[in-house]
Amino acid sequence: MTIENELVKARNRQDTTQLELSFDTNYCRETISKVETKDRKYQPEMRKAFSESLDDPEFYFHTWEESTGYVHMPYLDGDHIQHDPIHMRYFAEQETQEALENLDHVKWHKPIQANSDLEREEVKQVIKEILDSSVSQINLVAALCKEYDFSMKKLFKEWLISLKARRLKK
Repeated sequence: MTIENELVKARNRQDTTQLELSFDTNYCRETISKVETKDRKYQPEMRKAFSESLDDPEFYFHTWEESTGYVHMPYLDGDHIQHDPIHMRYFAEQETQEALENLDHVKWHKPIQANSDLEREEVKQVIKEILDSSVSQINLVAALCKEYDFSMKKLFKEWLISLKARRLKK
């Protein structure tokens, strides 16, 4: 799926017209139309304006990958995913439990340089389990925001401020 298609989908999910988006982003309606039809290249500086204006969790996930390359949390949309909060909570709980159980197998007492190739691969697998847990948690956040009609953008801003207040982030 291209970012242009994701823009159209996000705009439709938010019931926003190209004209309404143009008022909020300072891009003219014609520019937005050309971007969506790929007659104009989607510029990186458009990402911030469109993401902030639309405030659509799925669009955040798709633009996150574009802006960071491979370091991102994907929006889970596979055949075995149900986006309602109850199923996402259960899924996040399972993934987190699995990650914690795998963390117990890491040999914390051993110097890193003394690890065998097999032990290093085991740590790599544990990292992947932690990523599974993280992505399930952030997808749960998206599901809850959608269910309760919360702005994911506003919640993230509040959360970042709380991290600073708790001296977890400068």
